Amino acid sequence: MDNANKTFKEAAAAGNRRLANRHSFSATAEVVEIVSGARLQTRAADLSQKGCYLDTLNPFANGTKVQVRICWERVELRCAAEVRDSQPGMGMGVAFAELDQAQKALIQSWIERLVSPPPADLSQPDLEIAKPATPPEDPEALAQRLIHLLHKKGLLSSSDVATLLRERIL
Repeated sequence: MDNANKTFKEAAAAGNRRLANRHSFSATAEVVEIVSGARLQTRAADLSQKGCYLDTLNPFANGTKVQVRICWERVELRCAAEVRDSQPGMGMGVAFAELDQAQKALIQSWIERLVSPPPADLSQPDLEIAKPATPPEDPEALAQRLIHLLHKKGLLSSSDVATLLRERIL
């Protein structure tokens, strides 16, 4: 028995099946069962360094060896995995197998992006300090523009426009 299987079985026996923290994740995924070639299009719903959860109504059985392809933000991870938890009507948890350094680094980079807030966009002006680019329009001219726009979009009839402009609503 290899060390990964031994560690997994020890954790399962202790009641803790998760060997790594899971992170909310949403990416397209494809799973292919190695023996039969059966293929499922699915969604990866969470991610850890050790595996992921795949949403599918018809998951493969526990112990099934699969090939997983996950695509997130134009980057793709392909690796072997094994189904560790199968829940018909919901999905399956898979444990990644035989990851090389590049695959581990890719998963780690995805996790870092999931847990780190995006950098602040310093190119946008602070809304409280920003001043209008042009001086405010005359309220009556602005109202007329709004009336014509609503008419153009079909939200006001021609008679509504005539009435509003005749009554000088402001």
